[in-house]
Amino acid sequence: MESEISIMYPEIILYALIIAGVILLIWRKKKKFKNGIIVANTKYVKKTGYFKYLNTKYHLYNILIKVTCILLILVYAVLSARLYKVKKHDEEFNNRDIMLCMDFSGSVKNLNKDIIETMKETVQTLKDERFGISIFDNTAITLVPLTTDYNYVLYTLDLMKEYINSSFSTLDNCQRSYGNNITKRNQCEFLASLFNEGVKAFEGSSLIGDGVATCANAFKSNDNRTKIIILTTDNMVSGKQTVTIKEAAAYAKQKEIKVYPIGTKTIRTRNEYRQGLVDLASTTGGVYYDFEDYSTKEINKKIEELNKSAIIKTAYVTKKDLPEMIVPYLLYILPVLFILDWRVRI
Repeated sequence: MESEISIMYPEIILYALIIAGVILLIWRKKKKFKNGIIVANTKYVKKTGYFKYLNTKYHLYNILIKVTCILLILVYAVLSARLYKVKKHDEEFNNRDIMLCMDFSGSVKNLNKDIIETMKETVQTLKDERFGISIFDNTAITLVPLTTDYNYVLYTLDLMKEYINSSFSTLDNCQRSYGNNITKRNQCEFLASLFNEGVKAFEGSSLIGDGVATCANAFKSNDNRTKIIILTTDNMVSGKQTVTIKEAAAYAKQKEIKVYPIGTKTIRTRNEYRQGLVDLASTTGGVYYDFEDYSTKEINKKIEELNKSAIIKTAYVTKKDLPEMIVPYLLYILPVLFILDWRVRI
């Protein structure tokens, strides 16, 4: 970020200098005697010490008045010429939307706990990026639509963490755990209703296609933003999906969304489940990661590096008038001029 001070109308200062020069010439011109009474033999008076003192004082004050007036003209000229600061700004902002799409079945619990902690750290560093959260099991729920309200995102992540740490509470567990603590109990019951009865409202488990399609639906099409889904799952589908994982992948690709699936540590034992996530990532232009091989922090770092193109650099210039640099001098000079004018009358 660079800045420089400029003058909008420099010709005003030139005119002021010319005027100041003319005034000095007029002041230096000897004035012819007019009116008054001519007194003879003043040479004796002029030789006295008191006269010399008063005469020197008079001429000194006159010179100071002239200098002060010239300064006043110049200060007014600079003020009229409009002094301003030009500042060049280089700014970066992230043109990116991120949806955290979490399989909330019990078998993904450990991965979800880890990704929540990582996402909390990530959200605290975001700027201009929109972040959303969706969870699914046999049905999908959007907890947070895409937003830049990072405080709300962090609050929701904390609720999810508390829910997972409570070993998937039921309403009875909330009563036993919190008893007369009404606030905690109500919060627990809200979470239990939302997570248990919400995502587990129907038959089946881990309906991946439905979950990914719901997340993809959160993005707007053709808005020139980088779109990312971070998916946690074991891809162990149990039940009838409304949308298959292949159909969800095609839908995400159509909306230009990159899907980054993260498989659980147990997925290694079932290659067909792992391959389904690899295919999902490859169809959408994303990358599949094994929780077995990387921590979620390492995975998130790799996703960041792959999406550096989402950072847009822009440069712009601002102009700001600087009257505050000149006005104080007026406040200093004017009182000095009045005092000198008063003192010269001797």
